Amino acid sequence: MKKSVCGLKQRIGGTMLYQKTTELVSNGVIGRRLLNVKEAAQYLGLEVDTVYRKSRLREVPCVKVGRALRFDMRALERYIEQHTIETID
Repeated sequence: MKKSVCGLKQRIGGTMLYQKTTELVSNGVIGRRLLNVKEAAQYLGLEVDTVYRKSRLREVPCVKVGRALRFDMRALERYIEQHTIETID
């Protein structure tokens, strides 16, 4: 897996903003592996506050990037698999 870093320049109201984005490149397909809190909440079907609480209590796997919380998509998939309740046949 190759890591690609690209910069975006944007002019807003006379001010030039420079935003650096990092994307994972795998076989020519660009995808994001880390989700923000809102995206993780949507993925898990929970409220944003619930995701913050579960991450604070270390119930949901998360990564700190600076001051921001990020959620690894693969870790969330494992979390769902481990917490799935099987049906009784």
